[in-house]
Amino acid sequence: MSPSIALWTRVAAVTAAAIALTLSLAPARPSAQLPRSAAIPVGAAAGLVLFVAIARSRPRLPTAAGSVPVLLAKVGFFGLWATNEELLWRRVALGEMLGAGAIPAVVGSTLGFAFVHRARRGLHVLTGGAFGAVYLATGVLAASVAAHVVYNLLVAALVDRDLRRAHGPPP
Repeated sequence: MSPSIALWTRVAAVTAAAIALTLSLAPARPSAQLPRSAAIPVGAAAGLVLFVAIARSRPRLPTAAGSVPVLLAKVGFFGLWATNEELLWRRVALGEMLGAGAIPAVVGSTLGFAFVHRARRGLHVLTGGAFGAVYLATGVLAASVAAHVVYNLLVAALVDRDLRRAHGPPP
């Protein structure tokens, strides 16, 4: 099995497990405050603002770098990965802690989110807190997913740009 297929298989399995866990636990949800049609753009805007605040760089959209299928695979990968992280850390972890109050729920889920990331844990405290705040403020998980996807795609585009500057365009 190719490394790409193996990675996609693992991500799909983790996503399936996250969905199963969410359905089996049925954690509490924040009070819905925005309709989904408004919450998703709010989440996407939050991801953009978070990126600009952290990277202090003008956002650039990911490019195809010579291949539209590669670009679509990146977008799909980051979308699926953000979805499973948001299911686990916002819907399940934050939802399970909501009974203790909104602030303890965001703090607890954020610390868990940051701890499982091996690098830049301080940065993940900031991003996890922002994604948790988006979920609480909107009451819509898709809003925190949108924030997470937009943030990750912009980070990936920045990394790709820096790699192209350092090593030239891909062959």
